[in-house]
Amino acid sequence: MCYERGLAAVRLEETDRVAQVEFISHTGFVRKVSGIDPLKQPDEAIRRTYDALDLDMVWATWDPVHPWDILGRNTEAFKTRGDSWSEAYPTTWRTVFNVKTVEDLLEFNPLEEWRIPSSEELAELFKKEHSAKQAFYRNQVVPGGKYQTCFMWLIMTFGLEWTVKAAYRDPKRFEKLLERFHRISKLEFEAWAETDIKVFISHDDICSTRGPFFPPKWLRKHVFPRYEELWSILKSKGIRILFCSDGDLTPIVDDIARAGADGFILEECSDLASIVEKHGSEKVIVGGVDIGVLTYGSVGDVVNEVKRCLRIAGEYPGYFINVSGSIPDNVPIENLEAYFEACRRYGRRPVEIT
Repeated sequence: MCYERGLAAVRLEETDRVAQVEFISHTGFVRKVSGIDPLKQPDEAIRRTYDALDLDMVWATWDPVHPWDILGRNTEAFKTRGDSWSEAYPTTWRTVFNVKTVEDLLEFNPLEEWRIPSSEELAELFKKEHSAKQAFYRNQVVPGGKYQTCFMWLIMTFGLEWTVKAAYRDPKRFEKLLERFHRISKLEFEAWAETDIKVFISHDDICSTRGPFFPPKWLRKHVFPRYEELWSILKSKGIRILFCSDGDLTPIVDDIARAGADGFILEECSDLASIVEKHGSEKVIVGGVDIGVLTYGSVGDVVNEVKRCLRIAGEYPGYFINVSGSIPDNVPIENLEAYFEACRRYGRRPVEIT
């Protein structure tokens, strides 16, 4: 009943236990739980792992128009984070941005430089992609999702440093640049609205561990109205919106809610207690478990971390317990086993943890 539990939690309906979603990249743990080699069958190994752990939703975004794909990942600008992160599921990071001046940003027009599919073309792509993934992960809710909702377009194309410089150097022209990328996002949101998804992950890294990259006042003028416009397209079709960002969302979580988000995917640096107190009854809340505790703590520390999050948020039907970010190879397997066992043991409702 994982799919049903996940969908119920997204809709803020009561479930038999606290829902759970995880992004697992741990090669050894996946091999142990699934019983097959993820180096040979990475997708099947993850699917079996999710089923064995009784997970309710998968973390998914898909961006057919992606700056890194357009530039080509097989250059010196991109490096693969492999064995130290995940042998079976490595990630790619962009390390070099070929920007020379702020003018390079402000004059850039992706609508002219890149081939952008039509909304109709995108809708067909999204229908096929989601249908295939939902059939594969048949026991979990597969959301739609976009990694570059608004601000992330610029970070991935130009880098955070150059983006910040341009925003402060020439606000009016920067607004026009942001709008050009926004038009691509709008096409994609319109296309997702033609699919049968029930929930959508809207990702945009607008915070660090110290809070928002820009003052909230700036975000309220330039970013949040764009979120509201994009999310309203999906919400008009009854699709639930979960907003996800790195860093501490606490200072702006009310703004995200006002823009129309139906829930938040939080890292451990966000104040779970205050967010739950204010929004737990009306919003989906995902996250809170500190990956640092799983990585460097003892088994007892891990169990206590699960208890802490469940004590704070476990009574709310829209809460998904979740490890912040993803779970890489360097987490001790015994800690992961303790984590999932603690979620099973203490996550049954009614949650009663003293």
